[in-house]
Parts: sequence; C-alpha cells; structure tokens
Amino acid sequence: MARGSKKRLLAAAATVGALSLAVTACSSGGDDGGSGSAGEPVTLQFWGWVPGLEDTVAEWNAAHPDIQIDFFRMTGDDGDKIPAAIDAGTAPDIVQMSSHSLPGHIINDRLTDITEYAGDLADEFTPSSWGTVVFDDAVYAIPQDSGPTGLLYRTDIFAQYGIEVPTTWDEYLDAARALHAANPEVYIAQFSPNETGFWIQTVWQNSGSWYGIDGDSWQVSVNDEASMEVAEVWQTLLDEDLVKTVEMWTPEYWAEVNAGTIATINYGAWFPALLKESAAGLSGQWGIAPTPTFAGSDAAGESGGSVNVVPRGTEHVEQAVEFISWLNATEEGTSHLIDGGVFPSATVGQENSDLLVEDEFFGGAVANQVFADAAVTVPDSWVDGPTYDLTQDALKDAFAQVANGQLTFAEALDQVQAKTVKDLKDMGLEVQG
Repeated sequence: MARGSKKRLLAAAATVGALSLAVTACSSGGDDGGSGSAGEPVTLQFWGWVPGLEDTVAEWNAAHPDIQIDFFRMTGDDGDKIPAAIDAGTAPDIVQMSSHSLPGHIINDRLTDITEYAGDLADEFTPSSWGTVVFDDAVYAIPQDSGPTGLLYRTDIFAQYGIEVPTTWDEYLDAARALHAANPEVYIAQFSPNETGFWIQTVWQNSGSWYGIDGDSWQVSVNDEASMEVAEVWQTLLDEDLVKTVEMWTPEYWAEVNAGTIATINYGAWFPALLKESAAGLSGQWGIAPTPTFAGSDAAGESGGSVNVVPRGTEHVEQAVEFISWLNATEEGTSHLIDGGVFPSATVGQENSDLLVEDEFFGGAVANQVFADAAVTVPDSWVDGPTYDLTQDALKDAFAQVANGQLTFAEALDQVQAKTVKDLKDMGLEVQG
C-alpha cells in the first residue's frame, strides 16, 4: 500500500470523535480539569497492571504531596468492570486499558478529552503509538506500552540445517520449506486460531487495518488487499504443511516450543518475557532478527499495547494527566515501566540504557534494540473500531474453520468482513464496505 494511502487513512481516523458525537446520546462536557479547592491535595484512584507500579506510585507520592495516587492492581476480569463503573459514576480517576478498546469507549462517551493537558506530547511517542490515542484532533489517552515486532528464532536449528535467517516473507516461505524438508518434525512456526495478535501485527505491518473512516461513515477493510496479501502467506504455509497447528498459550503449545518443533516466533516486544518464563531451558538457543518484510517495504509489525485513560466523571483531570504524563513520557517514569518488564511507547524509554541491555537468553544480543528499531518503522495505518472485540472473536471462529479445512483464509476474511459490517450497522452507525 502506498505511503500516501496511509496518510489519508490516518487523516480519516481523526474524524472518529466527530462520528462519536453523532451517535452519543449525551456528552459529559463538564470536566474542566480544575483542581477543586485551590491548593488542597487531591487523591486519585489508579487501576493498572504493570508489575512494580506499587513502588512507582510510592515514589511519586513521596515527591508529590499535592497529588496522591491510590493504586489498585487489576487482575482477572477487573477490566470488565470499568464500563459499568464509568456509567455509574464510580470509576477510578485513571485506568490502564488496551489501545484497541478506545473507539468503543469514546462512542459511548466514557472517556475524557485530555487534549488541553496532553495535546503537546505527540513528539514524545512513536507515530504508531500516538496515532492510537488521537481522534478528531482530540487526545483521549496517553500511550503506555507497545508491541513492535521482531523475529525470534532457534539459532541452533537454523545452524544445524544450514538455513539463513529470512529477511523477507518470500525468504520466510523458502526457509520454512527447507526446514521441514530437512526434518519433518520441525516447523517454521505455529498457526494458532485462538490468537489474533499474529494476524493483526502482520496486517498492520502491511499498512492495513480492520477499520477506516470516510466522512461520517465507518469503512470495514477486514478483507482488503493488505489483509489478503497476509492471507496468501499463511495459506501457503498451511497448504504446504509448513506450520504446526496448535492453540496458543496452552500446555501443548509450550510443549512444542520446548521440544524444538517450532523454529521461529514472530511477535511483539512483550513476548520474550513469556518465552523466558515458559522455556527457560532454551536460554542461549534463541536469536532475534528484524521481522521479515513485504516487498518494497522496510516496515515492522505492531500488535498494539496499553494506554492510560481518564474516565468521564473524573474531577481532577489536570492532576490525573500530570501523573500519567510523568509515568509514560519521562525518563524517570519510563524507567519504572522498564523495571516492570514493559516495552515503553515513549521514545525516551526506547532509548533508555536500562532497556537496551545484552540478553543471555538471546545469546547476548541486545534484543530490545531490534524492537526499538522496529518501533519507528511501524506504519501509522491502523485504525481501531468500536466493534474490535466482536471482529476479533469472529476472526478466531473463522480461523478455527480454516484449521479444520472448512474455509480458506480468504474465505474466512470475507466471512468476518460481512459480520463486522452487520455489527456496526446494528449499532446504528453508517458503514461502508
């Protein structure tokens, strides 16, 4: 997809806020960011899940007696409680949530426009991260972490069979064929119908998106050219029996990884921590390289990340944004995020020496440098939509049928395209596609 097309798509995404006004019954409109009684300390409730935030908050509180943070660690289904809490006026002042969920919350008038206090932070973040929080030139969140991609690969397996690490998706297919021919028990990767992150990141890499905006209408592009090109790669891998079909995150999946039947995992910056935890015995046998590219492009993929929002009804907006700006856009704040195992969205964090350290699990390579280099190449094409969760679930259902041979990837995308259009129309939204 041409670069110009990406810019037009991002510009179109900026109309989401205007669109949300058209379907929202009412608007809060009352948060002025004031501090209440001038000079009086405020205490803000913050719900999040980054490891170590308790210590981070304690440090902040010690240095900022006028803005005290009361932290609650989210676990399990705590995130599911947030929409009802906002509607009931009982939500925390600050919440960590997935960037993919923002449009749905904006349309339902659950988030505060924080442009007045955060509008000048764009240059602090990678374009793809900042693009996920800006709608109709209004800022609705501060990016926290992101998932630029890198290719994790088994150095010992590639060396054993004399195969070069692929740099393009065409080379990836050739490497897959060579590996499987050399040892039928070894696959280049796995196909996991229950995990859409692999799919999203590659569509994003190819300058695609599930959604777009045209005037007052939503566009649905689940089966557009960019996605179909990704489908062609995966259909080839599946048709030629070059991938192992196994559900991700299961004991069976980790057993395959540890057994050495899966030679590469192309995934976001947050994945290595999980790999180290579940395959510790393979330390030193993994390497990392840039994600293979599509022809004519040097872009990496991105699986999305989390953001900090200020829910509607928060009284002390200015103070809330002051805290989350410090946490996510300063060297001090991002150092804490890095300590918690997070790959920060802010460029100051991606340049932090504490992030860019040699990693023995990857043979001494500075693994996060690969992700940091990838972060600045991710296209700014991706647009999240208000039915993201429904589309994701539909894709999982369709991919299960692909795994069973009932559908091709292309047919699965057509099926999910139709369902996504219907879901948006059922919400009362204007839809193209």
